[in-house]
Amino acid sequence: MIKLLVNHSDLLKGLNCVASALPTRSSLPYLTNVLLETEGETLRLSATDLDTTVITTIPASITTSGSITLPGKKLHEIIRELSEEEVRLSGTGNRITISCGNGSFTLSGNSSDQFPSLPSKSGVEPASVPVDVFSDAIRKTSYAVARDDYRATLNGALLDIGENGFEMVATDGHRLSCITLGSISTPVNIHALVTQKALNLFAKLSSKGEVLIRFKGSQISFEFGNTVIFSRTIDGEYPPYRKIIPQDNDCILSTDREDLLSVLRRVKTMANPTTHQIKFSLENDKVLVHSESADAGDAQESLVADYQGNPFQIGFNGNFLMEILRNISCERIVMKMKDSNTAVVITDEEETDDSDSYLALIMPVKLSKVIEE
Repeated sequence: MIKLLVNHSDLLKGLNCVASALPTRSSLPYLTNVLLETEGETLRLSATDLDTTVITTIPASITTSGSITLPGKKLHEIIRELSEEEVRLSGTGNRITISCGNGSFTLSGNSSDQFPSLPSKSGVEPASVPVDVFSDAIRKTSYAVARDDYRATLNGALLDIGENGFEMVATDGHRLSCITLGSISTPVNIHALVTQKALNLFAKLSSKGEVLIRFKGSQISFEFGNTVIFSRTIDGEYPPYRKIIPQDNDCILSTDREDLLSVLRRVKTMANPTTHQIKFSLENDKVLVHSESADAGDAQESLVADYQGNPFQIGFNGNFLMEILRNISCERIVMKMKDSNTAVVITDEEETDDSDSYLALIMPVKLSKVIEE
């Protein structure tokens, strides 16, 4: 038995949170359900795919306490279409009636006993980080996380927090992103490999204030506002990424970030649709950006830039380079290069504080014969 009254916008906001954790498809039907539980003067909503769990609470007027699990997507769909009035939930057994305005819906669910056991914070001491700092770090690094790589440790981002500062790193072997914030430190040390799903959920759901991060064993949690995200971490040692960051790249290209993005967008229209290859021809104070496809034709455009170094040609995956540029927050960037085979380091031209820094690294691609000719 359960009976309660809840504000429509609060319920929709809560469902928007937990629906993000629902698996796209599952052979276990109960994983597609959302758990509803009354708790004091609140309604607690939970969803899990067994690896990632989202729990949030919303205010509610409880007449009869209880719990039930309901099909998550169908419940979300119903609530999303209701008018912005109070929503009444009531029912017995495994059926619940949803009433709002002149509408009424009856939804079949399951006993809460069939829902997986939910993780808990376990009294672990948290590290506190500003939400906007953590969200920005995710935005600047998560694009470089590998997708289903056979090297499991590359399928997440390395989160390193403690008295020495904050660092987050991601790489897929073709590119790397690293943000270091010496100005952010906590007495609690956390060193964990966090899945991309957990990071993306946090970036999507969080808003402002502080996030409390707890880590123990193979579980990490992010608590902000009335919501907690629990996630299993990835086992294993992260690769020694600092060893692959070149320190002696002496060919320096400096340009406006938006200008380079615009040139790449235009030139990439003629790039090979499979390789997305873009070629840079570099000479003193002259940079030519070029693409070519055997079927479509070619494109080239001069880039307004400052270049100092030996003349040479270098190729990039245009999509990878554009993704880096979209996620770095600055007006002008510096690309530090050595030759057509050495990794390129990209930084903010105006960055002066070594304790707070961001760099991206991209591996060149071998120029195809079509472009070389």
